[in-house]
Amino acid sequence: MKNLSIRFVVRSSLVKKKIAIIQLAKHREPRLLVTGQTISQFGDGVALVALTLLVLDTTHSASKLAWFVAARMTPLVIFLLIGGAIVDRFSRRILLLISDCVRAILTAILVVLIATGHLKFGDLLIFAVLFGTFDAVFMPCITALTPEIVPEELLPAMNAVRPLSNNLMGNMIGPAVGGVIAAASTSWAIGVDCTTFLVSAGALFLMKPTPTPHRTPGSSMLTEIKEGIRYVRATRWLRTGLVAAGIANAVMFTPMAVLLPFLLRHTFHDSKVIVGYTFAVIGLSGAIGALVASNLKTPRRRIRVMWTFWTISSLSGLIVGFATNFWEVMIFPLVASPFMLLGNVIWESMMQTEVPRDLLGRASSVDWFMSLGLAPIGLVVAGLLATEWGVRTYFVVFSLLSAAPGIWIILSRKINEVDRGRVKKLEVAEPPPGTYPQGENPSSQNLGI
Repeated sequence: MKNLSIRFVVRSSLVKKKIAIIQLAKHREPRLLVTGQTISQFGDGVALVALTLLVLDTTHSASKLAWFVAARMTPLVIFLLIGGAIVDRFSRRILLLISDCVRAILTAILVVLIATGHLKFGDLLIFAVLFGTFDAVFMPCITALTPEIVPEELLPAMNAVRPLSNNLMGNMIGPAVGGVIAAASTSWAIGVDCTTFLVSAGALFLMKPTPTPHRTPGSSMLTEIKEGIRYVRATRWLRTGLVAAGIANAVMFTPMAVLLPFLLRHTFHDSKVIVGYTFAVIGLSGAIGALVASNLKTPRRRIRVMWTFWTISSLSGLIVGFATNFWEVMIFPLVASPFMLLGNVIWESMMQTEVPRDLLGRASSVDWFMSLGLAPIGLVVAGLLATEWGVRTYFVVFSLLSAAPGIWIILSRKINEVDRGRVKKLEVAEPPPGTYPQGENPSSQNLGI
């Protein structure tokens, strides 16, 4: 009986570790945040397809679509460092609430312009710039808010749940529904996005107030921005990782959202619904990766495992180079999205545990700045090169280019130094084989005990 009880305890412990998402759902603040963001991301997914199709139908140009996406990303990149300093000065919850409310107003104005037939391509560029400006606060803000409302042991689960909901709603269900709604009415599709921003704002309003971050009295915003930049520059795994990620995002993953719809519509002559399904497949595969990541233990060698995931994701772009139809193109996101999410969860958890809490907003803004800094240029260049070379040739060339830095990081001993002490600590903490008390050896699970 004693052995059976010990085995029951061990099994119960293993089950609890496997359902971290359920443990996370027991906490009120994360539950509210995830609920509001999930609904908002559904609206974003609907709007993503609607606006993409609107630009393609009115301009018939991959280059113009690239300019539209770049118009949103450019202010995001420009204001990210300022956004990070703001995030480390004020309540992160209030900042998210303001961001959602303003974007709801902007979306409502966009609906009116579309419905009345007064919207022009130049207007879309202006709205993209305004949205990008508020994204510059939102993105580092939600990263910095997370460790304030989530226990440390549940951070990996939270960092997986957010992309899980984003991929399910923002990249799968939202785009699939958006393709159908947009085929009937673009203004209705954008109106859905407006409504979901308001729902997200309501969830944030219901959350408990969060404290203002501690900061040095009298320090200027410029001084605080420089402090965040200095920290990232002095931290090798952050510095090198962000340069490599910035290259891959600029030449591969950001242009993917432009080049794949263009390939399907103007090379394979697929329908609008198929374009919606394409975004849905990206979301589904990403959701699978996030779900797996939420239950995985943080690896000992975080840098090597993370960059192995990301390198596989980059190389999967080679599939597009030889695709001849929709089904073959879909293999790319089915491989790329899960592996990208697995790496992202490790990265964000490292940020939230390795970076000092009072620097996290600024470090996160530098993270986003460097990760996305080249993306607007990459979008424009991708549109031009894809037009000149063809989309499939573009993916062959830049899949190989984006994978090269990851391979170098995996092999670099200096960059992996951050995990050396962690590996030794975990090895010391583990009992030698054969020293487990009777009934507690995990290998007994394989014996059907």
